[in-house]
Amino acid sequence: MFNKAAYILIPLLLVFASCDCTRYTNGYVADYETRKVIKGALIRSHAALDGKTSDERFRYTDSSGWFETAFSLKGVAKCGSLKIEVSKDGYQTVRLVDMAIGDTVFLFRQN
Repeated sequence: MFNKAAYILIPLLLVFASCDCTRYTNGYVADYETRKVIKGALIRSHAALDGKTSDERFRYTDSSGWFETAFSLKGVAKCGSLKIEVSKDGYQTVRLVDMAIGDTVFLFRQN
């Protein structure tokens, strides 16, 4: 049988068992055929955890095709995945999960 202290202690433990979580990546976007970098590609990123999306961010690649993005969640029991969507007019959209830092994303031209 639980006493009153257990009813208070268990919820407090659950609250303090959670932590903050940050995921980060960076890389380049380039044309698959020409291998030339793509300036101005849209990078849409968000945290994906238990089927929910949070901390959605939008970035564009710079003149060298480089980008960086991240998310930060506070008070979570587990860290979500960093989902990334890379798009540019005239190219097929690419979707990635937990992209390695420094990778190059290659986009295919649309027919």
